Amino acid sequence: MKLSTVRLGQDRTAAARLQKKHCVLLPYPDVGALIASGDDWRERAGADTGERLRLDDVTYAPLIVRPGKMVAVGPNYAVRARELGRTVPVVPEFSVRNGGHLVVGADDDIPVPAEGRDVDWGVELGVVIGRRAREVTARAALGHVAGYTVVNDVSVRNGPEGTEPAAVATALGPALVTTDDVPIGGRGLTMNCLVDGRVRQKASTSELLFDVATVIAHVSRAVPLLPGDLITTGTPTGTGTGHEREMAPRSTIQVISVIRGVGELRNAVVRPGSA
Repeated sequence: MKLSTVRLGQDRTAAARLQKKHCVLLPYPDVGALIASGDDWRERAGADTGERLRLDDVTYAPLIVRPGKMVAVGPNYAVRARELGRTVPVVPEFSVRNGGHLVVGADDDIPVPAEGRDVDWGVELGVVIGRRAREVTARAALGHVAGYTVVNDVSVRNGPEGTEPAAVATALGPALVTTDDVPIGGRGLTMNCLVDGRVRQKASTSELLFDVATVIAHVSRAVPLLPGDLITTGTPTGTGTGHEREMAPRSTIQVISVIRGVGELRNAVVRPGSA
């Protein structure tokens, strides 16, 4: 099953179940609210009673409009760690954002500040939590997953190389693919990221240093994971360093992030004053 959040007008969104040529609206403002509404959310998501809209007539809002918690894991690919000049981690490394972070939809522009020295971007497999997870084992962890989505996390650096980047926005969507329609643990999924038509990243989720189950088990020992929370599992090598990421003033770059079988994001990263 594929679920999305669609725009119905200014400042109004709805969760929807995606079909081949149409979607069925669900009585929740977004997919996160649907998942947080109770353990039987899958049954209600499959209900055939909502209004139908043609897919050609809808635009995609952020899958989860206001995530309660976003857990960013990384580096989680060995080659990416070496690209950053870092030691390959022996346990998952992560940071937590609790609300207030800008989340955008699958086709939305991502504005970056004029003073940013260079831009970081990268395709990632996103894991949406479906059931509360606190100190769970890796063996039980996948039972707490609602499904998977595509993520492109954008940040900028305001200082020299090596300065920690400042988060700008996270593109998320266009759909949540539930666990029954994805290989177990999201393994074996091909990932690509193109920037201005050039392939910059190509990898498989089988190359993750720490798989989804291991990540959930590790994170849940530190913080409780709640329905609708998002884990980003890390981006592979290919984003480059230094001048390779520099973005000229008043310019735009087109970033396409694809995970086969999950979805595709098409976002313009825009400097102030660009056309």
